[in-house]
Amino acid sequence: MRRVIVQEWVTIDGFAAGENDELDFMPAQFSSKSKNSVEHNQLEFMQTIDTMLLGLKTYQMFEAYWPPSKDSIADGLNALTKYVFSETLEQAPWGDSEEATIIKTDAEKRIAKLKEGAGKDIVIWGSLSLVQSLFNSDIIDEYQFFLCPSVLGKGRKLFTSDSRILNLHLLESKTFEDGCILLRYGR
Repeated sequence: MRRVIVQEWVTIDGFAAGENDELDFMPAQFSSKSKNSVEHNQLEFMQTIDTMLLGLKTYQMFEAYWPPSKDSIADGLNALTKYVFSETLEQAPWGDSEEATIIKTDAEKRIAKLKEGAGKDIVIWGSLSLVQSLFNSDIIDEYQFFLCPSVLGKGRKLFTSDSRILNLHLLESKTFEDGCILLRYGR
């Protein structure tokens, strides 16, 4: 069975975005070819997935950036099968690539069906509202947090007050040359 992996960038004080969804706390991700770089990690990670799930805001951000991007992971990312969770979106173009499929309702059931299908793992990048809506289900198999050496003081928290207790176990920790730390947790 395929696994669903949430990959989030968070600050030391637990924020996943600024007050207006800014992500300027994230270091330049794809500027190093070193084996101890986030870029190298993400290139390896891309080999393990074939599907990405996005909420509306993250879709809009990604669609504006990734199709024309020349970053090292752009080709692999653009080739992924894409699903966008939105009740309002009618079309989800992706540059010259195949459009994303829009899912308007029953996120948990639709993701469960995707997990049963053939293929590699499934990733959710960013998409705070989508991830938060799934916290109290058992649909997420792994959490990958890129802990950034930044403090925002205010913004959008990843974990909300209505999140149930998640008992996770550490799968891996890795420190990168830019000061970010990857923390991988399984359920």
